[in-house]
Amino acid sequence: MNSFITRFAKISALALLVITVVSSCDRSTKTDAAKTDSTATVKTAPMKVDSGKLVGAWHDEAIKSDKGEEIAYEVISSGHKVYIQAITFTGTDLTLNDTPPITPAATEIKKDGDKYVSVERPDESYKIDKEGNLELYDKGVLVATCKKLL
Repeated sequence: MNSFITRFAKISALALLVITVVSSCDRSTKTDAAKTDSTATVKTAPMKVDSGKLVGAWHDEAIKSDKGEEIAYEVISSGHKVYIQAITFTGTDLTLNDTPPITPAATEIKKDGDKYVSVERPDESYKIDKEGNLELYDKGVLVATCKKLL
């Protein structure tokens, strides 16, 4: 149950980030269009977003986001660090990026024998089974198996 709440919290944080980015983009477009004073200039610095190399992606068929979207997990390497993060999609419309951004909701994971363990929450671990599917564990108990996408 705790793992479900943790995954739901990550998904909610990701959804909030997307909504914030989309709404801020929409506001800046309206502001630029409504500007009549030619002496006023507004400069916005692009937000620095870390990205990495996509290692793999897996579909979690067991849960959906609060908006009914499908959930998948991306594993991303960046330098000497590895992260896992939830992404959402609808239907079969999943677009993966070779160099995805690492979101604030991403969890750093470290190799520990034949599995990966969350740096922030050592009770959470991840393992790739013989078929290439991602197994999610909470306190050593298997809580979900996600089908390999990539």
